[in-house]
Amino acid sequence: MKRIFLLGSPRSGTTILQSLLAAHPEVISFPESKFFHYLLYDQFAGKLPGRMEAFFNDEIKRPELLKDFDDSQSVEAKASWFVRVLDGLAAEQKKSIWLEKTPEHIYFIDDIERFLPDAKFIHILRNGMDTIASMYDATRSFNELWGAGWDLNHCIYRWEHAMLTSHKYINKSNHILVKYEELLDNKTQLLGKICNFMGIEYDGTMLVNYQEKAAKLSLNLPWHKGIERDVKSSNVHKYHKIFTRNEIRYILDKVKRVNAEMAWKVTVEVSEPISDIYALQICDRLCCTIKLEGIQLGIIELPICDGMVAASVLADAVAAQFAWQILDRFFQRNRCEKGNKLWENLLEPLHPKHDWTLFMQELWGRPHWHLEDFYKPEIAEKVPTITLEKDLIVLEISEEFANIKVELSEINVLVKVGGVAVGIVTVAVENNFVSAQKLRSTINRNMGFELCITAVREALLGKPLNGKQWLRSRLASCAQQRSNLPEWLNAPGAGGIYPQNAVMFGRRSGAIGTSVSRRASLPAAALPEIESAAAIAGEPTMQIPQENEFPKQVFYAPEIIGSKSSYREVSHSVKPQVLDNHSLTHKLPILSYRRISPDGLDAVTPQIFEQQLHNLKNLGYYSASWENWRSAKQAKTPLPGKAVLMTFDGGYLDFFQYAWPLLKRFNFTATVFLVAESIGKTNSWEKAEFEEVPLMGWPEILQLRDAGIEFGSMSATHQPLTALSPTEIVREAAKSRAILEGGLEKSVKCFAYPYGDVDPIVAHLIGASGYTFGVSYTLNFSSFEDSLLSLPRIQVTAENALKLA
Repeated sequence: MKRIFLLGSPRSGTTILQSLLAAHPEVISFPESKFFHYLLYDQFAGKLPGRMEAFFNDEIKRPELLKDFDDSQSVEAKASWFVRVLDGLAAEQKKSIWLEKTPEHIYFIDDIERFLPDAKFIHILRNGMDTIASMYDATRSFNELWGAGWDLNHCIYRWEHAMLTSHKYINKSNHILVKYEELLDNKTQLLGKICNFMGIEYDGTMLVNYQEKAAKLSLNLPWHKGIERDVKSSNVHKYHKIFTRNEIRYILDKVKRVNAEMAWKVTVEVSEPISDIYALQICDRLCCTIKLEGIQLGIIELPICDGMVAASVLADAVAAQFAWQILDRFFQRNRCEKGNKLWENLLEPLHPKHDWTLFMQELWGRPHWHLEDFYKPEIAEKVPTITLEKDLIVLEISEEFANIKVELSEINVLVKVGGVAVGIVTVAVENNFVSAQKLRSTINRNMGFELCITAVREALLGKPLNGKQWLRSRLASCAQQRSNLPEWLNAPGAGGIYPQNAVMFGRRSGAIGTSVSRRASLPAAALPEIESAAAIAGEPTMQIPQENEFPKQVFYAPEIIGSKSSYREVSHSVKPQVLDNHSLTHKLPILSYRRISPDGLDAVTPQIFEQQLHNLKNLGYYSASWENWRSAKQAKTPLPGKAVLMTFDGGYLDFFQYAWPLLKRFNFTATVFLVAESIGKTNSWEKAEFEEVPLMGWPEILQLRDAGIEFGSMSATHQPLTALSPTEIVREAAKSRAILEGGLEKSVKCFAYPYGDVDPIVAHLIGASGYTFGVSYTLNFSSFEDSLLSLPRIQVTAENALKLA
């Protein structure tokens, strides 16, 4: 007889999974016995006889099975009696497995294993926000049945304890951890995996007969109402109508700590070969300690999609975060190499200006040039001249450039570094001629630090940093190796960037050096949503599987560069005017409003908003754009005058009625963040705290678009993203992008994190899903050091006064 225990937090989906498994012909199951809870928990030990009477008399209607129960026996004897009874019930019905489901048994796993060494355990794990909200709601609605003590902190504790306890058994062969969200998402695949763990064949009747089992196993308890419904995801989340914003943020703080403890932790030495990292399927967060020649550089957090983090994605993330430190160490290692003339006269310590000069010198093979020389298009060199017949040329950085003759006004240059495409740069043509130096200087100005990131990634990572080979020589070797591989993106056994047969989404439109340039893994389960967003945007894709095929890995691959986006970009009618020529914006105030309305909770009245705009105008402020600030950050050059960015969350109809006329009168513009699946509906995500009011529909949105208002995403359904799995995060981002870009007929590059909730995993996946800018909430102005995907915003409410100097 096989004995299986199903465990998890209360309200985490244990009953629905129990019902599905109990519908298997080989399995028998029962309502919650709570046996080991009453047997082993000191406060309940004296109540075990009464609990057993209720279980056998009232719940399974087999009172005769109590005849051998003796409460005076030892704990071991009582456990043996209970197991014999369940064995007998299974044998009666010719079942080979009994399944016992009691969430509280998660506290007694070690004891159960001591009594039953051959027992197996199924743990179900569920999203913290949904579980805690469901627990909190049930214990309030049916307080007389759940008992006292179920305040918010206790609900959080029960979920937290269950998650961390289950995680302790992640590597034990007699335990399997499964996600509730995966059960809803892919029932057949997950049930097949569980059946394999139980040692039985999957049976399709489980999905037919489970509803009948559910009605019996749930004992018609009121909080199980509706459990017999179809097993599928819902866009309705209880926490929207139960918890306020502050309560949600409080819960999220606890959830983040659990996520950190459950992360898959590894250490990587970047001067040694970097390999794919494989993790158990239940894990979805990687915490990677990065070391350089034994010295810790820092931590990188990445999502684990479909059980792995590809070496190419990890290497890209390492280079993006630590390129400068790695490059500096490379120069230090090689400065003492005999015969390296580049370093003969360099006696003073390294510092950023020297490092960047040396990088440019090594990258372009010009050891005697000064830094400014690399940005001067007029420097003449004796190099060959070629004739170009079309508007596109491919140039490898590690090869010498030629002058170009061409009868066009401009040409596009696809730049490669070490054989890997970095992006396309447009170069102006004068008198049918482009010099090699103009090509070089234009690439340097447009690609900036991305040249360093790519060079470090391709030439230095995974290799010893000492040796006599210059950086340029290393890049040339990489380029030569890839030129010999016709399928170098995923060539088997030849160092290809991505695994064979992976689905790859090519480069999006956008500035080099932003999320557009970062490699990323994406969850295969979110492929339909990712593909839909890419198709609307006209982005290149490779190897999309046939219907009914399930890919193993999905990647965003910026090396795949196709045609430009087909969006019809709408010109803005509001022209920014710099009124204060004596000021500079080193730090940008990004303001966040919710509602502008004469009434309503937490709404700023039109009169107050008008006064704020009047004050901003008198102080000399003007509306900057996201691209203005990106360019300023990239160049570390302040914006002229006093710049401000105004944003409005939610897409309320009162923005159209009250805010926009005032913005237009004072010559300001703004970005409005929309909850994509709520367009034309109401703010249902705020039921717990605010009145339900109408949101803008497409007629208003399109009118504002044509008038110069920019629109961004606030996800599809306004869920706090740090509490979600990578699959759920990407679905929220990709669904929203597809809806908004399809309706707006233009790209959507800005994302506002619901509740201001962001961490490195969320930011990475939002960038990978097609967004360039991400905004949260803090009390700070945005500085040059901020990540584009974690820009701070200052919330302006009815209570706080807007004060800008």
